[in-house]
Amino acid sequence: MAATAPAALQLLCRRPSLSAAQLRQVHAQLLTSSSLSLLLADRFLPNQLLRSLLPAHPLRVLRLFPRLRRILPGFRPNNYTFSFLLKSAADSSSSQGSDARLVASLHALAVVLAWDAHDYVANGLIHAYASHGLLPSARRLFDGAVTSRAADVCSWTSLLTAYARAGQVDEARALFDGMPRRNDVSWSAMLSAYVAAGGFADAVRLFEDMLRSGVRPNRAAVVGVLTACGALGALEQGRWVHAMVAAGARRSSRNDDGMIAIDGVVMTALVDTYAKCGSLDAARQVFAGATPEQRDVFAYTAMISGLSDHGRCLEAIDLFARMQAEGVRPNEVTFICVLTACGRAGLVGRAREVFRSMAAAHGVRPGVEHYGCLVDALGRAGLVAEALGVVRSMPMRPDSYVLGALLNACAARGDVEVGKQVVGWLAEQGLDHSGVHVQLSNMYAAWSEWGEVARVRRNMEERNVAKVPGCSMVEVDGVACEFVAGDRSHPRMPEIMSAVRDLHAHLRHRFDDIILVGVS
Repeated sequence: MAATAPAALQLLCRRPSLSAAQLRQVHAQLLTSSSLSLLLADRFLPNQLLRSLLPAHPLRVLRLFPRLRRILPGFRPNNYTFSFLLKSAADSSSSQGSDARLVASLHALAVVLAWDAHDYVANGLIHAYASHGLLPSARRLFDGAVTSRAADVCSWTSLLTAYARAGQVDEARALFDGMPRRNDVSWSAMLSAYVAAGGFADAVRLFEDMLRSGVRPNRAAVVGVLTACGALGALEQGRWVHAMVAAGARRSSRNDDGMIAIDGVVMTALVDTYAKCGSLDAARQVFAGATPEQRDVFAYTAMISGLSDHGRCLEAIDLFARMQAEGVRPNEVTFICVLTACGRAGLVGRAREVFRSMAAAHGVRPGVEHYGCLVDALGRAGLVAEALGVVRSMPMRPDSYVLGALLNACAARGDVEVGKQVVGWLAEQGLDHSGVHVQLSNMYAAWSEWGEVARVRRNMEERNVAKVPGCSMVEVDGVACEFVAGDRSHPRMPEIMSAVRDLHAHLRHRFDDIILVGVS
């Protein structure tokens, strides 16, 4: 009977969501146990039980806490208790069943028990509020903690991340610049904020600042800067990061100095970066050099996507077959990449087969992106009627990508009637941006319906629909430069325009020579 009480408490830890009847049974076992008095006298027991569930089961911690207070009337939470509870509340912010109001309840309890001013608890509250996106509450506590010098680096980073998730990158940067002390997590959080907001050049510059500050980049920082290099097409900078990580990994294997290793996550980022920067051979080398454990679904998906983007669509489809033969299960993104490759290669039958196999063979329910890829594949093959049928049979509302693919098919085949219907659908959803109207105008022009062309253009002017300016990037000496149509703000614009005029004159001269040769 002496072992009954510990066993009952272990049951509480394993299954903190017991029903009322089960809870009464556990309570009865505790009451009849000869070791109950010893257990109840152990004031460390509740915290030990809560801590035993972290970090794997944060929601269980939150469910177990009120039950412990009910079973153990003498249990008074202390600063350690709140540190476990608030960490659980923060970690469960993205979990189903999580409730942001719980943080306010824990805050109120901390105030009642006079633990809210403790450094651990104050910083835990800031982290929990920030993780749930409750910025006003988090900021109010943070400002108080800064005034009392209680805010630690985790609180600064938590609030920075919360601002970044809310799209307030400037606020996040202001916090970052004001931090009295930064660690690798702080740097990587700011870098990730730039990447998420599309500030890729800022992310690369921040990574360089991080290295100059003597802070060793962690895995998140390396993956973030590689993502930025891929988006910018900055091949040389991507190679430099690869060389730095590889050299650090070799030193770490000899000295165990804490440098990050090229694991599956970093390897996948390298494959993706090289492919996006146009160096498919380098992407292949990295992928081929990976261990079987590193070649997971994410690595295969990155390689399939790279092959498809470089026009090696048949190789991408073959790699998909190899992936399945090796027992790697594809995910939703994998199917998007494979369907895209099928469409680009003109393999309509294969696209249909892959689409049907998603739910039937792999248990993946097709989403709107997969329908868009199938519509694109059918449209490229000129099967506009079948593509329209797919759109009409979708179990969800088609988005701009799906309708855009169908509109492109209509434009390629000159199907003005279906094209007008698609534009109407886009207008209903408020997705009829300038490109849609330009596409419709071009369709009318191809059929010499100039009155309709003028009507579409007038409609654009009346609705103030402006054409989005084109944008291009070029890497020069390892620096990615962005140019937007109509923008003349580059500091070396006179030299650039002079080079453009020289190039134009050269091409014109070459064209005249070709004409003369042809005439003679």
